[in-house]
Amino acid sequence: MPITIRYMAALRDRMGKSEDVMELPSGITDSDALTAHLQDLDPAAHALAHPSIRLILNDAIAPRPSPIRSGDTLAFCPPFTGG
Repeated sequence: MPITIRYMAALRDRMGKSEDVMELPSGITDSDALTAHLQDLDPAAHALAHPSIRLILNDAIAPRPSPIRSGDTLAFCPPFTGG
């Protein structure tokens, strides 16, 4: 079963897409390992590791690192601004 990765707001522009769907690579069991894998695939993904980026795992805010598994939906959210 694949994992769904969503890029929100400015990260969508930076990544050039709103979402990836991929099989979870063998040995990747947490969000930090997945972020490192995404960085290996695309240099733009280095923005995902910034400390200000929130992690949303299956519709709930999650700490880093968080365990992940096939079937999960993981969203990377930059800080919201405006008023």
